[in-house]
Amino acid sequence: MAKNKHNQVHTDNQPGKADYPKVDYPIASLLPVGKENAIPTQELVKLVGCSSARELQQYIAQERKRGAVICSSTTGGYFLPVNRAEIAEFCKSLENRASNTFIAIQSAKRALNDSQEQEE
Repeated sequence: MAKNKHNQVHTDNQPGKADYPKVDYPIASLLPVGKENAIPTQELVKLVGCSSARELQQYIAQERKRGAVICSSTTGGYFLPVNRAEIAEFCKSLENRASNTFIAIQSAKRALNDSQEQEE
């Protein structure tokens, strides 16, 4: 993948300074900076050469595990955060999604317990 030196995370009072350790992040290097510039998932799938959105998500997950801060929007786009506020908004979105997932798990477990009690 081609590197794009113009797509860097901006933090605090350090405009233009990348906020990543010196590790190769091929997908992050393709992303625009700022939520308003988010690249749609399907466009990024084509750009990266993935066969599906799921494959792209797996590559993004790998980069995130290595430390890349790759944000996504609820409208289906990916971007690098322009500031701490965008990172905080992304974190809040993930927390809400995790909370909803946990609620669904609890509901399903209750149903399992109820059906087990009825079988006994």
